[in-house]
Amino acid sequence: MSLSSCCNGAEIFSCHEMDSCDLDFPDIDLNGSAAPTPESTLKAGLDVNTRKKYMYAKKKAFALFVKELQTSTSPHTYQDIFIKWKCCGQDFRDLRTIHKHVAAQHATEVLHQTQKILEELVIAATSSLPCTDHLDITDASTELCWSSQKISDWLPDLKCYKIEDLKSEQGEVLLYYCYCDVCDPQWICDWQRTLCNLLHLTGKIRIASEGINGTVGGSKVSTKLYIDTMLSHPLFKQMCLEDFKRSDGGAHCFPDLRVGVFHEIVPMGVDPQKVSYKETATHLTPEEFHERVEQYLSASQEEKDTILLDCRNFYESRIVCIIVPLVL
Repeated sequence: MSLSSCCNGAEIFSCHEMDSCDLDFPDIDLNGSAAPTPESTLKAGLDVNTRKKYMYAKKKAFALFVKELQTSTSPHTYQDIFIKWKCCGQDFRDLRTIHKHVAAQHATEVLHQTQKILEELVIAATSSLPCTDHLDITDASTELCWSSQKISDWLPDLKCYKIEDLKSEQGEVLLYYCYCDVCDPQWICDWQRTLCNLLHLTGKIRIASEGINGTVGGSKVSTKLYIDTMLSHPLFKQMCLEDFKRSDGGAHCFPDLRVGVFHEIVPMGVDPQKVSYKETATHLTPEEFHERVEQYLSASQEEKDTILLDCRNFYESRIVCIIVPLVL
């Protein structure tokens, strides 16, 4: 299970393992059929190590499919922020609608792309050098490369933008997090502070050796430039556009900008060396999760070797309690 509190809802995991909390997509069988689905068939044929990478592959496949549908107009101008997607003869102007369309109409294509990504991961793993810390060494060498450069080398060029566009009251708030190894948290802290001040963003960003967790607000031009800059950095290469949750707002939503280095990106009072984000188990689909919950509830007290952990905070719990009755 991911350690971030940004993941809403309840998670279930064994006492001896923790579940990952990656982005999931609708694949619920509304008819309640127990017949194998193409997705379950694909997962059943994976070995344990590859199965752990399934949700990463699915998330990447979904993001790549959506990206292929993306069109933009008038680059380097204010109009550039109004991204549109075209698919099946329809125009989509926001991520929510295009995500719903792709999940409902193109699940097969996404699944095929997921399988290709998994195959590439298997090939990469088998062709790597026989070293247990190979990936960590590669990431460390990459980070040493960028952290030795000037912060100004990793800032966007604002020559094509007006100061009014960066300070517009019509803006949005970005919420994101990323678990990754950060060998030089102070460099990332200084870079983030400089970047946000340059783009006139406010909010709070926590940086630690285990990753970054941020909430920033500003004009839509500034938030777009911020996302583009983040995605261009090698440290955050596993992130994609969908990892940044958007909501209406702006720089006025926060009193100032606070960027700092902390022990954890999500304050839990847990030593990251003892409970690491890398120690994940097999992700559960919604169907598998509900099945495990039913097994847990029907089991006797002696048979229960599972902990059901609700990761929602008080505010999120109240929101769900209010919405559920309305949906029913």
